[in-house]
Amino acid sequence: LAGPVPFVYRGLFAKAEWSPALLAWFAKHLLPFLVGDMTLTADDTNDDNSSSRGGGLLVERCRVLEGSKCKGICAKMCKVPTERFFAERWGVPLSMEPNFETGACQLRFGVVPVELGDDLTIPPGCLGRCPGVAMDGDDGSDAELC
Repeated sequence: LAGPVPFVYRGLFAKAEWSPALLAWFAKHLLPFLVGDMTLTADDTNDDNSSSRGGGLLVERCRVLEGSKCKGICAKMCKVPTERFFAERWGVPLSMEPNFETGACQLRFGVVPVELGDDLTIPPGCLGRCPGVAMDGDDGSDAELC
């Protein structure tokens, strides 16, 4: 993930149609120690869902979300930096869609992410299990992001 590999990949392969599927495959095999078990998924990005392409990756139980129990940490310490990392270093956009009910996270390589404030996968207020809510006794319902 470091050294000349991202630079070379960005210059030679980032624009290829198969690039998102290749990054998803490598992430599945190289990153389970960091985020947990993953499954390759199809990515339906057409409005009519008429065709699928590779590039999807489902983190079944995200270690960041499970360990922190906080959507602010998920969004600000994982989602946004990881999306930025793949766009800037590898030349391939990445959209991450955490599911706060199941603890899963759908990664979509080759899909431009929406701005954090417009992201419908991030619920309003703090999660009920957020440690920050427990510390101050507030239910977190008025918190924008923890």
